[in-house]
Amino acid sequence: MTDSDLQARVDALEAQVAELKSVQDLLMRLLSTTRPLANLLQYYGATDAAEQALYGLLDELLAASRGPKPRHPTFSFFQMRLGEIFPALRADRAFVQTLVDTLKVDRPAYRELHTYMVGHRWPSWD
Repeated sequence: MTDSDLQARVDALEAQVAELKSVQDLLMRLLSTTRPLANLLQYYGATDAAEQALYGLLDELLAASRGPKPRHPTFSFFQMRLGEIFPALRADRAFVQTLVDTLKVDRPAYRELHTYMVGHRWPSWD
């Protein structure tokens, strides 16, 4: 294979990756319109008050994650606050994992929070 053949192949692959990213972005935007987080909370029987409290917590975590490193949120803090909002789900690891996973497909700000959480290896059950 010549250098020009190799370069042509790399260029074609890069174009395919760019196209796949565009399709993925579109799918994420479409999926977020279905309100996946609200649907998850409804599935778990959350009240309107609990749903609003969770949105407040997520907004607080997002703001803290953007701030100075000493004020970055921890998984322990997140877990504690979730337990206050959803006492019946306090020890439900599946709920916490599904909640974190769902943030990836919700509104863009929560996708940013999901990236922070995954980057800090949330949830961590140590």
